[in-house]
Amino acid sequence: MYRILFALVLLLPLTPVSSEAFVFRKIVYCSPIEGFIHWQGKPLANVVVTRELYSGGFEGGKYSDTSKTGSDGRFKFEIVQERRFLRPDLLSANPNISQLVWLFHEGQRYAIWSYTKHDFGERSEAKDGVIKINCDLSTYEQYDHGRIVRCQHNGNV
Repeated sequence: MYRILFALVLLLPLTPVSSEAFVFRKIVYCSPIEGFIHWQGKPLANVVVTRELYSGGFEGGKYSDTSKTGSDGRFKFEIVQERRFLRPDLLSANPNISQLVWLFHEGQRYAIWSYTKHDFGERSEAKDGVIKINCDLSTYEQYDHGRIVRCQHNGNV
């Protein structure tokens, strides 16, 4: 029995798959995001946009970063990923990554993207691989916790 295990360990490096791909799995928490923020077509410059990701894979269960719109009203977030030996949700049946993108404009909080991702695949949230959001803040719905904007997007929701 031990000889068979020893032989398998010796043969693993001879497989055509790289050792990094075999041992470490790529975990994608959020695909890239590109967005356009405007008010009835007029670009909104210098708006700070916040992305929050909630998953057991993060220390404290949360990851947050920000981006700022340029003079053309556009912002961008890069992919959030890592390579791990073990999946962060190893003991659960399904991955669960909650994604939220929001911003403050003229003292009001606007939620502009929300999605719950149930896989660690790259570029799985949107049809084109990059989440593209076109958001007219003038079309909001008021709620107790702020404003929600039903932005145009190419997401799988």
